[in-house]
Amino acid sequence: MRAKKNILIVSPAKIGLTETFIRAHIDQLYGNVFYLYGWDLDFMTQSGISLSELYKPKSSFLTKLKSLLPHYIYFRLAQKRKKNYTKEAHIKRYIQEHQIDVVLAEYGTAGSFIAPICKSLSLPLLVHFHGFDASRSDILNTFKKGYQFMFSHATKIIVVSTAMKQALVGQGCPEKKLVLNTYGPHPDYLNIKPNLESNYIISVGRHTYKKGPYLTILAFQKVLDKHPSLKFKMIGDGELFDVSKNLVKSLDLENNIILLGGLERKEIIKHLETAFLFVQHSLVALNGDSEGTPVGIIEAMAAGLPVVSTRHAGIPDVVIENKTGFLVDEGDIDAMAEEILKIVNNRELAETFGKKGNVEIAAHYNLENHLEIINQLIYAI
Repeated sequence: MRAKKNILIVSPAKIGLTETFIRAHIDQLYGNVFYLYGWDLDFMTQSGISLSELYKPKSSFLTKLKSLLPHYIYFRLAQKRKKNYTKEAHIKRYIQEHQIDVVLAEYGTAGSFIAPICKSLSLPLLVHFHGFDASRSDILNTFKKGYQFMFSHATKIIVVSTAMKQALVGQGCPEKKLVLNTYGPHPDYLNIKPNLESNYIISVGRHTYKKGPYLTILAFQKVLDKHPSLKFKMIGDGELFDVSKNLVKSLDLENNIILLGGLERKEIIKHLETAFLFVQHSLVALNGDSEGTPVGIIEAMAAGLPVVSTRHAGIPDVVIENKTGFLVDEGDIDAMAEEILKIVNNRELAETFGKKGNVEIAAHYNLENHLEIINQLIYAI
């Protein structure tokens, strides 16, 4: 058995409920895993203690000596001491104290922050892109120089869709460094038995511009014209949650659309078991923000649910049109309503699509394979 490496995972913010893939990396990668989160090297530990607090000077030794030392000597000592307590010094100290062997940066932004530190310590760096970090125009502009440095230093860059791979090549990443590794669902999803005779449609994903929750609601409203007894459960929170809530209220759909907010995996599974169809209207936001490959869709397919979604980012990589679901063009709510109706009116088709989707995910997108690819990259270094 190979000796375990000390792996440091860094992300720009504390992982959320929907970032199940990063949680799987922290919990299940082979090795001794450490986790820090924060923007621009202002890192926090998992316990919520910042590195600046962790490495805070424990005495006011220099202050006591200030009156005893000549000014120039005190100034030089103070400057040296100050240098030892920069953000860069904190992360270097943490890496050295924990004898880190390799860094895995979750999101390109975190990779950009940590790349100079890794280079200065001759430390291998893997960077895992997920979506906004490879598409949002403001991010790409802000991190343009940082990304170029990161592309040069990183050992490998992990992407989750062919569209993302092409986008990063366009940004200057050497193609030989790119590794396509789409997420895999937690094994629990593969054992779900959906209720294909129910009246419940479901979505799981944050209420953000790129997931188009308002467009999904408008498409569902058209479906209700012919099937007013249908119900739609929307799981997820986000910056557009109140927009979705107000839209549902203004359309007088509060009896048909249930906004459940963010939920843990066990609760999500319970709701997936009540549904017969998964719907999500992903699209490119005005700022360029795009999906990677939506985990919610992968999990829904694993659960045996047919999918109606859009031809966006990595979705066509996973959803096989007319075999595991239907895809429409971004923004076309009329087409989405029509495809939803096809499933509503033909539950045998729902069952056929769902079973094929389950088989597809189990064969090609399981979590074990996803994690093993990352493990292989870590231990090949």
